[in-house]
Amino acid sequence: MVFVALAYETFTGSLTPATFLTIVGFYVATSGIITSFAVWTASEVGLPSLLVLSPLPARMRWIRWAVYGVGVGLLLCIGSIVLSGGDSVALRPWFWRRVQTPLGTALFSARAALLEETFFRLFMIPFLVSIVVRLRPRKHRLRLQDGAARVITTRPKPGRPTVAAAVLISSVLFGLAHPFDPVPAMLLAPLLALSYLRGGWESAVTAHMIANLIVFSVYF
Repeated sequence: MVFVALAYETFTGSLTPATFLTIVGFYVATSGIITSFAVWTASEVGLPSLLVLSPLPARMRWIRWAVYGVGVGLLLCIGSIVLSGGDSVALRPWFWRRVQTPLGTALFSARAALLEETFFRLFMIPFLVSIVVRLRPRKHRLRLQDGAARVITTRPKPGRPTVAAAVLISSVLFGLAHPFDPVPAMLLAPLLALSYLRGGWESAVTAHMIANLIVFSVYF
């Protein structure tokens, strides 16, 4: 979807073909590195990453996507309208020209959701948790097996306060990344974190995209 959005901007004259190829190469390289590192980090600290990698049955994965993707997305829309008081944003953000058509709104909503959920949820939450986990001492114990003593190392698992702190930090940074309306973004970010932690990255992207589509359509 990101590449479709870039192709659309190239076709409409916003980007030159050379710039398009450069940005595509950048997106492919950086997204591949960040996603791979995030999935590995999440598995190391026992946090979810991609819903498709979950051991849950396929039916349960669809249910979680519907609840934490579509459901949370609609809840985000309601929250955005309540926090804004129903008024449009006073200052036009830098991207407002890109959301003046249905296609532009859809493409920009998808690109923003993919990039922001990959960084602020899939990457940042496991990364922050992993810092705390790695600072904690590992537990070692001896086990006799086949007449020989073996050292068993147990890695500490993150507790709820650690995960909550990571969610708080990522939410604050997420709000700061939306300078045109930082407080609502900051207050609603924990819902996206919940969507990610319970429904995986795919659910968080879906919720974010639905919220963007509706909010952009209403206000811009």
